[in-house]
Amino acid sequence: MKRYTLEEANQLLPILSKEFDSLHNLQREFDLWYESFQQVEPHLNADEKAEWEKRIQYMELEAEIFISNILSHGVWFEDAFSSTLHFPAILNGEKGIFKWQPEEPLITVYQSAEEKITPLNLVN
Repeated sequence: MKRYTLEEANQLLPILSKEFDSLHNLQREFDLWYESFQQVEPHLNADEKAEWEKRIQYMELEAEIFISNILSHGVWFEDAFSSTLHFPAILNGEKGIFKWQPEEPLITVYQSAEEKITPLNLVN
């Protein structure tokens, strides 16, 4: 498993940010599109409905690709409902994790493997 230094992890953020931006844009597009679908669905015939459903499947595939691109760097999401990423880390020779949220310009939180309770804030 790759462990990132703080500098390496921060250098990866522009790449991850682009993937998150794409994922969030897709989510907004999907929300608008699905709202439209719900309005017209009662009036669609089977073929038309199948075309709309294909679009849903395509958007789901796109989302899976963005998520896969993010995870391909050896990072993982904090939980299923969070966009907080965890980076396997090494800081001052100690193993732990860096935590990052896409709205942050840099990683600001480190938690050592032994320090399960209080994370270290890297930036004041």
